[in-house]
Amino acid sequence: MRRLLPFILFCMLACVVMPAQAQSQPIAVTLDAHAGYGGAYRAGEWFPVIIDVANDGPDLRGELVWELPGQRNEPSFRYSVDLPRGSRKRITINAFSRGFARSGQVRLLSNDVVLADRSVSIDPIDSDKFVIGVVGSDPTLLNTLETLQISGSNGTVVRHLQDNELPDQALALRGLNSLFIADADTSQLSVPQRESISLWATLGGQLIIGGGVGGQRAAAGLTALLPADVGPTVAEGDITALVQVGNGPLPSGSSRAPLSELRPRSGAVDLSKGAGLLYRSNYGVGSVTIAAFDLGLLRGWLGEPTLWGTVVTSIPLFTPGIGSRTNQTSILQSVLQLPGLGLPSAWTLLLFLVGYTLVIGPINYFVLRRLRRLELAWLSVPLVVIIFAGGLYIAGFGLRGSQSQLSQVTVVQASEGQQRALATGFVALFSPRRANYTVGFPSATLIHETRSFDDISARTTPVMIDEQRAELRDLLIDIASVRTLVAELPIDAPPTIESSVESSDQGVHGQIRNSGGIALDNVLVVRGGSFVDIGSLAPGASANFDFNSAARNFPWGVNLPEEGLFNRKTLVNSLFNGDATLYATGSGPLGDTGAYVIAWTNQPSLPMQIDSHDQVQNGYTLYVIRLKQ
Repeated sequence: MRRLLPFILFCMLACVVMPAQAQSQPIAVTLDAHAGYGGAYRAGEWFPVIIDVANDGPDLRGELVWELPGQRNEPSFRYSVDLPRGSRKRITINAFSRGFARSGQVRLLSNDVVLADRSVSIDPIDSDKFVIGVVGSDPTLLNTLETLQISGSNGTVVRHLQDNELPDQALALRGLNSLFIADADTSQLSVPQRESISLWATLGGQLIIGGGVGGQRAAAGLTALLPADVGPTVAEGDITALVQVGNGPLPSGSSRAPLSELRPRSGAVDLSKGAGLLYRSNYGVGSVTIAAFDLGLLRGWLGEPTLWGTVVTSIPLFTPGIGSRTNQTSILQSVLQLPGLGLPSAWTLLLFLVGYTLVIGPINYFVLRRLRRLELAWLSVPLVVIIFAGGLYIAGFGLRGSQSQLSQVTVVQASEGQQRALATGFVALFSPRRANYTVGFPSATLIHETRSFDDISARTTPVMIDEQRAELRDLLIDIASVRTLVAELPIDAPPTIESSVESSDQGVHGQIRNSGGIALDNVLVVRGGSFVDIGSLAPGASANFDFNSAARNFPWGVNLPEEGLFNRKTLVNSLFNGDATLYATGSGPLGDTGAYVIAWTNQPSLPMQIDSHDQVQNGYTLYVIRLKQ
């Protein structure tokens, strides 16, 4: 025993020293972050938080957390990240703020221990401002546009950002009304970045590409969007035609400049009055413009704001998710009809209470009195309570079922001929028992929880994101309760609609054709406050429309089914009464000039998982498709 004692003491010392040495290994993590568009963001809209993280210490797995410290009722977002020794990573977390926070915080956590943190200054922008993003090497380019007064907006804000800061999510670009790209090489943009710019323009963004010496580089990665092909040559040319557009004389000696060779495509409009200096074409709801000249050429010209004021304009944007983000309320509160989930109605509960009161009161008394055994009330009353309570439990369990129920109504925004669309899913999860759930979506999904029907608190479940999926973890739902959330995701093109729309002195008329493989229900063709009710449209079927004979009270005059799981009439009224509009006044969410097809299918569009398992969903999809004009 004496011989073993030194060995035992040595082992005990090793057990103490080795963990201490392991814990003393330095955590060499560096963290840097910036958010929004040059530090600015629009309240209620998604914006990117770009985080650069480096690890020179031991391998670790952690979570990057974006929060708005000191702000009540604000969501937090988490990104799960692996950081091997020597790794350098750039992570983008898409976030939003319901209010006007002026600082955010990024933290790196590992096992709930803070390894690094960084405060980030952010500048909130009012929703009625017109926001212009500028990508280029000159940090002062187009700053004069802050003097622009654009109808429908309350002032203009110009913000500069680098090409590698452009979001890879169209929703994270939606805080910008227009985007100018000067001399950046867009061929270096990632595929998701290009797709986000394309979808953003389809939904109402205004893209302007500069020309001149850097014109080919600026156009290289976005050729499919452009109104003109950019030739290989750059030659000196006359730019005096811009005087007519900018309404002011050019600075002395600036009548000639290097110009890109532009070959306009079909449908392009020459904004330079035939001089070939500025072409624009409609692109879905938005537009794309290309200039033959360098965007910095007109620096110091008093007519510069006037020139670009003819190019950019205030476009009403249909944003069905904005209300749920800013107000933390769900449209499902007025649309989801709980009897559709198999739940008992209020009348059923009332009848049960009346029956219970009669049995335990007068009926029990008269029965015992007839039997001349009133003293048995001490036994009959508890027995009636047990029978009714047991029956209520069995009936309630049978009505609720043993499985959770997932319901979804999705609004899909698209444009005719485009390959991508934006889906906004309003989701309700009903639980028959008190339980925690993990609700998962594809990784590109932007999720936020809304207040439940019976939840007056503002507490929400943090969103967890990684490379595989985005999810809400440990979502607690009480007995026979519903939790609601909103999920937004770019998806492949919806049912294919082909149209021919003609405008003449006699008005707007044309034809639509369902060239896809899915039957469409309750089809409407809408323009401004007018609509034509088409009815059902089978695959391959066509229908004519003429707004001279259209109804004039959209959305209130639309006759839609009100029964079933979702009240379609209430949903359409809620979406299109103007509350879902941004950046324009005096018009509805769809504007007054564009024509749209609005149609339904009896199936949801967003894939979801509950506790890592696919689950059958109840629901519909509402398509809002902008027609070519």
